[in-house]
Amino acid sequence: MTLAYGALVILLALSGGALLSRWYVTPVAPRPTRLLMRPGPATDIGWCPAEETERLHEYHADGSRTCWTCRTTSPAGVPRG
Repeated sequence: MTLAYGALVILLALSGGALLSRWYVTPVAPRPTRLLMRPGPATDIGWCPAEETERLHEYHADGSRTCWTCRTTSPAGVPRG
């Protein structure tokens, strides 16, 4: 029985210490991930002529776009459906 009480005392001391450390430690703002800091390609939903449905595309500077699902590149101004 004393072993159980000893384990309980240790558990309470550890949890109390954890609570006290949360009160005394100043919270630090989370660091942004590299993915958010690095500029990337413009993405949006667009018509994929290969799959004949709307999919997520990477848009390029010349107006063409590449489907993220099937990797088909469509020239600029491809009509929908």
